[in-house]
Amino acid sequence: MIEVKRVTPALGAVVDGVDFTRSIEPQVRDAIYQALLDNLVIFFRGTDISPAMHVEFARMFGQIDEPHPLYPHVDGYQNIVLLENDPGAPPDTNSWHTDLTFKREQPFASILVARVVPEVGGDTMWSSLYAAYDRLPSGMQNDLATLEAIHDMGDFRNSFANEKNGKTGEERLNESVGRFGHRIRPLVATHPVSGRRFLNFNEAFVTHIVGLTTNESSALRTFLANHMNKPEDQVRWRWQAGDIAMWDNRVTMHYAVADYLPQYRCMNRVTVVRDGRADTRARSA
Repeated sequence: MIEVKRVTPALGAVVDGVDFTRSIEPQVRDAIYQALLDNLVIFFRGTDISPAMHVEFARMFGQIDEPHPLYPHVDGYQNIVLLENDPGAPPDTNSWHTDLTFKREQPFASILVARVVPEVGGDTMWSSLYAAYDRLPSGMQNDLATLEAIHDMGDFRNSFANEKNGKTGEERLNESVGRFGHRIRPLVATHPVSGRRFLNFNEAFVTHIVGLTTNESSALRTFLANHMNKPEDQVRWRWQAGDIAMWDNRVTMHYAVADYLPQYRCMNRVTVVRDGRADTRARSA
């Protein structure tokens, strides 16, 4: 059976004893799932996982995502996002974010494989949204529980605000807003499996607090961003080629540290849209 070793008190654990060169047995899958729920982000060191096994492993936990709207995919595997960065393609995710919260269905989990890593730099950090909520004064917990936030493509505006293919930046931005839309989500939410409350906020994609003026919304967003940026709530991972990170995207934020240029970094990611266990619970309720 697997061995789980915690990395920090707030979140993060290293999981040993999983062979990614062969099919994973149901009892091992269940233990991995429980380790994920308990630790929010789990790491597997130095694996030899193939792209085919990467997809198979992700499918063990639920429905996987369609191809990413912006990033390329690994040849032959449309569901594996190819994340390559170097001086010609600098990283664009160097901010705290929770993946794709502006989509109709917020993804359950991401599974990231390190293929090529820089000699120095290129770490990734994760932060616990449980811990961020728990540290709020009880009065503020109650106040935030009555509020909702607007999520949209946020930082991804930078990808559309320039002329391309004969269209102006304004035209491309208007088209992208229509394509990706907006989602309104509660600022305080409840995890569908653990039942724990968490602070459902990230600075990259939350652009307005419903019912507040722009000034009031900006002030609250700044407060929340500063409140959530605490080392005590975070774990930082130093990548080696073959490492895997799997995180619960519902209750974490992450930050890919962009400090490694001009070195090259290549990662592969599969996103699990729906948690199979949460779906089962919902149907049986």
